[in-house]
Amino acid sequence: MKKELSILNKENEKIFIETYTPSNIKSTIVFCHGITGCRKGRTLNDDYFQKLAIKLMNENYKVVLFDFSGHGNSEGNDYDVTLSKSTRELAKVIGQENINLDNINFLAFSYGATVLSNYISKNNIIPNHVVLYSPCLYPLESCFLNSKSIFGKDIVKANQDGSLKEKGYAIVGAKNFRFSGKMLNECQEFNSDYLKGISNKILCLSGTQDVILDTTYNDEFCQKNNITNIYLNASHSLYEEIETAFKYTIDFFNKE
Repeated sequence: MKKELSILNKENEKIFIETYTPSNIKSTIVFCHGITGCRKGRTLNDDYFQKLAIKLMNENYKVVLFDFSGHGNSEGNDYDVTLSKSTRELAKVIGQENINLDNINFLAFSYGATVLSNYISKNNIIPNHVVLYSPCLYPLESCFLNSKSIFGKDIVKANQDGSLKEKGYAIVGAKNFRFSGKMLNECQEFNSDYLKGISNKILCLSGTQDVILDTTYNDEFCQKNNITNIYLNASHSLYEEIETAFKYTIDFFNKE
């Protein structure tokens, strides 16, 4: 059964939630999307994460998709998006759905992995399984302040010419996303090391053609912590191999 609802975040902005609930729930999976994206995929015109949600529901998982503020069908401004705000919204969604934290799984894409890591570390949660698509585990180094990234190069330029400080945001990419300067400050304190303690519960899927992330940072982290990192012949979104990604995802969630 599919259900749609909205809840208010701390700033009284509506956060859009979509749930997929089977008749017999064996566990719950919460999805965190990437920056500039949404619960559906890259844009609201996509539907591939909704298709995955249906596949997982047919495996008896309850699946929770939602849009962070400033994204998708949720309210809010893109230039107000920060790590702390997104983390509060994830917590709010989990609380709204009354999810048993002792029987929870996560799927996160790109920036969503930053939010997820921040959330579980602050709440000392040990999920059953975590699947990460092109995870942004080193947001500043691998993306936001990496001039080789097609996302980060605009932020680096705005930082260097002073417009980021003047406006409080940098305009990024073809979507003209206004990236908050506050995000950079918050990510200075972000650390993904908490994931080391649950490395046996994590599957990472990466793309060989990723021009958003410098994937060498994830490679090193996964190698040091024995996290399985599978490369697909795809871009950052994994869209070109999305059905293969879905198969790996479902198999991993069903793993004992």
